[in-house]
Amino acid sequence: MKKLAAILFVIAVMLGHAFAEPVAYNESSEANWSSMSYRNLQILKILDSREGYVVLYQKGKIGTGRTVIPKSWNRGNPENPRKLKVRFLPGGKLKSFMTVVKKDGEFHHVVLTVPANRNDSVWGVISYRQSVEGTGKETLEELEF
Repeated sequence: MKKLAAILFVIAVMLGHAFAEPVAYNESSEANWSSMSYRNLQILKILDSREGYVVLYQKGKIGTGRTVIPKSWNRGNPENPRKLKVRFLPGGKLKSFMTVVKKDGEFHHVVLTVPANRNDSVWGVISYRQSVEGTGKETLEELEF
């Protein structure tokens, strides 16, 4: 009985291979590769100001980097989609991070994944009177990873 079941299984597998249709989508083909790429960076501190966010992020294993992300990027229209998306961290042990998305090697948008609670230690505030340089830029500078 076991031999019969094994033989039927082998025949079913062989028939499946014989009548299978080739797959049109092939990941190894360069034509199917996406032009989008992304990089996740851990956020050490995010300072909220009137015009934008000053983000201090972890560079690789050692060192920190700093960038300014204008709050105006959070608004968009059909001709100019928004360049900033802010989403809140789910509960758990996940830490804040920033995702930089590129299309064809050029900056496309940035996603900040941060705690909703502004009392969290990752959040900080810059004085309302203090101006932050870099809030008028149109694209994110090349970040050091």
